[in-house]
Formats: sequence, structure tokens, C-alpha cells
Amino acid sequence: MDSVNTAKPHATGAAEFSGSRVFSSQASCQKRFGFTLLELLVVIVIIGILGSALVVSVQSGYKQARQANCKSNLRQFGVALTIYRGEHDNQTPDWLSNLYPDYVDDRGMYVCRADINGGQGRARPQELIRLLRDSGNSADQPSYWDNEKNSANTRNEAVQCCSYFYEFSVASANNGWYKGSVQLPTGFTIKTMRDFKNVQLRYGDQANIVNGQQMPYSASRIPIARCFHHYRDQKVLGYQNTASGTKGGVKKDYITLNVAYAGNVFVGPTWWEGTIHPGETQSSSSQ
Repeated sequence: MDSVNTAKPHATGAAEFSGSRVFSSQASCQKRFGFTLLELLVVIVIIGILGSALVVSVQSGYKQARQANCKSNLRQFGVALTIYRGEHDNQTPDWLSNLYPDYVDDRGMYVCRADINGGQGRARPQELIRLLRDSGNSADQPSYWDNEKNSANTRNEAVQCCSYFYEFSVASANNGWYKGSVQLPTGFTIKTMRDFKNVQLRYGDQANIVNGQQMPYSASRIPIARCFHHYRDQKVLGYQNTASGTKGGVKKDYITLNVAYAGNVFVGPTWWEGTIHPGETQSSSSQ
């Protein structure tokens, strides 16, 4: 009887001890559900970093999409201009708008998605002019734009909005634009931008010196239409324009998208004559 009596208290004590261990373990687990202040701060920082990276990625995607659309427009203009010249004895149209509707059937092509004014304002944005400190450029006058702000009767009024600057337009120019060393034909007068650009194609100018000799510009390097509205996207290395119009030092400049006379699309600085093309070094401009 004694042995039986003594076993019961022993069993009861073991059960109580086992129950206390279970309770203690559960209580310990419950205490681990919370986060310390340091852990919360680490999580917040990680989320912030991931969010910032996502914003940058999205913004970069938007920039690339706008550039891709603009390059597509320029490439189509290049094709249309090539066909036009083939049908008009190698002559370019007076304005880019004259391509509509026979050679370009969509007026939406004339507007770059990066143009905050939707083609109704300057070909060179006001903010870019301020950054370049280049006020007074003829390209900033309405008579050089190919939109409704230009009252020239030679342009196509059906095209009211245009973001692109047309280098071969019939906007006014003069012999003072040419500062090259090669003598122009006797009696030749530069009256329009188109005249001046044809001079650059045939004779070059003071900015295109190769081995000490003035050379004509390659048709794949002289732009026929340009877009200045992507200047916020990035910068590229390019030669700087000097007071005499010759190439100065190399530095980073805001980008422009261009379609060349030959129809190829390229990225260059705001002063296209300073473009460093593939195969060139910063100390050489040989073609």
C-alpha cells in the first residue's frame, strides 16, 4: 500500500513539470512574434531602396520609349525625303510639312512625344536655350519653325504642329553664314538655309578640316531634320563651337536626335558639326 501511495504523488509531480515546460515553451514562442525598432528601420530602408530603383527604372523606360518613337519618326522622314528628291531632280522640299500628304500620310509623325508643347512652340525648348546660354540663334525665330507660328506661304498649313527643326528649309540666310576658306562660285548668293546646307554638302566649312584641308560634309553626317526635345535624357561628348565657328575643346553636351541627308538616324550634340562619329577620336575629325 505504501509503495502505491508513494507512486501517485511522483506521477503527479512529473505531469506538473511537463505542463510547466509546455507553458514555458509557448510563452517563449509568443514573445518572438514582435519586431524591434531596428528591424523595422531596416525593412523601411530596404523598401525605400527598392522603390527608388523601381522609379528610376520606370523613368528610364519612358525615356527610351520616347526616343525610340522619335527615331522612328525621323527615319520615316528620311525615307520620305529620299523619295521626294528622287522625284524632284534631287531638290529638297521647301518645308518638312510639304511632305504631307503625298509622302507622309500621318500628321502625328510631326510631333515628338518629348515635346511638352506638342509641336506648337519652339523647335529648341526655352529651357535648353537657357542651359546653353545661346539666345539670339536664328533657329529660335518663328520664321524658322515649321508650325502654325510660321506665316510663310510656302509651307503646308495642314500641318499646324511640328516639333522638328528642318535644316533645309527656305527660311532666310545670307553669305555671312559661310565662313569657310574655299571660295564659292562667282555670283553665288546664299539666300536660304537650303542654299547654305547645299554649300556645306559640296564645299564643307571652317568646322570640317581634315589634315589641314577643308572638306565637304558627308551626306550621312549632315542632318536634314533634328529634334532638340530629349535634352533632359542624357549628354554626349562633342566638340564645342567657337566664336569663329571652328571646333573647340571636347566636353559633354545635351543630346539631339537627327536624321541625316542620306537617311540614317544618329545621336549628336546640339552643335551637330561637333559630333564625334564612330571611328573618330577626340583629337581627330577625319572622315
